[in-house]
Amino acid sequence: MKMSLTTKYGILNGLSRCEFYDCGSIRECTLNSFNQIPTNYGVLLAQYDDSNPRKKFTKSMSFYESGALKTIALEEQTLIRTPAGTFTAELISFYESGAIKRLFPLNGKITGYWSEDDEYKMASELTLKIGNETIKTKAISIYFYESGAIKGLTLWPQDRLKVSIPSGKTIYARIGSTFYSDGSIKSLEPYIPVGVDTPIGKLEAFNASAIGINGDTNSLRFDTSGKVIHLMTSTDKITVTVPSGTDTSYQPRLVPNPLIPDKKEISPLTVEFKGNQVIFNNSARYDIDKHSFEVSPSFFTDYASSCGDCGSCKAYSSCTLP
Repeated sequence: MKMSLTTKYGILNGLSRCEFYDCGSIRECTLNSFNQIPTNYGVLLAQYDDSNPRKKFTKSMSFYESGALKTIALEEQTLIRTPAGTFTAELISFYESGAIKRLFPLNGKITGYWSEDDEYKMASELTLKIGNETIKTKAISIYFYESGAIKGLTLWPQDRLKVSIPSGKTIYARIGSTFYSDGSIKSLEPYIPVGVDTPIGKLEAFNASAIGINGDTNSLRFDTSGKVIHLMTSTDKITVTVPSGTDTSYQPRLVPNPLIPDKKEISPLTVEFKGNQVIFNNSARYDIDKHSFEVSPSFFTDYASSCGDCGSCKAYSSCTLP
């Protein structure tokens, strides 16, 4: 294989592995020698030495089909200046324009010798400018708009982010949050059930089964005017009455835990608002102005978490679940 290659960033030397698009342009490569890459954020040193036990064995760089840089793993933590603040980075992804898309302050390899807790201890608190506010938190990654404004944050499992929602209430988010380009809140994953006003009444927003892969898609979402457009509830039962007087109820369900056969967990009720309609679990639709809605506690109100310890359950004596 060719040990060097000419790109729009200059000649890459010490290529140990390469993949190419069908058109012949480079898709990604792994380097084993010193290469400096010019970018809009300064000259960056691509990873070429993975002998440190903490370093991932990963591609050094990837590219768009146009030849523009898509991702770069950095040889060492590097200071990157952005419109939202200055941050250290070990991995960066880019838009095709050259603007930063995502920035990862750390990119260590989690093994039996280097745990997530070890990685977390290395993480520094970041100072981020989001709209007119300044937020301080640790983060696994920062997601940017092409303009340079912060689009979202993915949090460490140990951390909570204090967020102001459009109602004026301040709540704590876990997993992550996303923002509109002006800095207003777009979505978040509530840490505990939080009451929010909706077109069908106040609902307790909380996803008991949320998995913290990233903070891009969260259960509590707002439109640009601050109205709730999507949530999940793990505690509420919603009864819909049609004009004829017939009632239909929607509430969270207990489902088998995919990892622990003898344990069950809550599958939250998804509630979405589109125009004059409310949609339950992505299927049942109702015109809000033609139906009445009653919100009441579901069976799971006192324990919006996995159900499996019958002996300590508050509702054990009246439980009808299998």
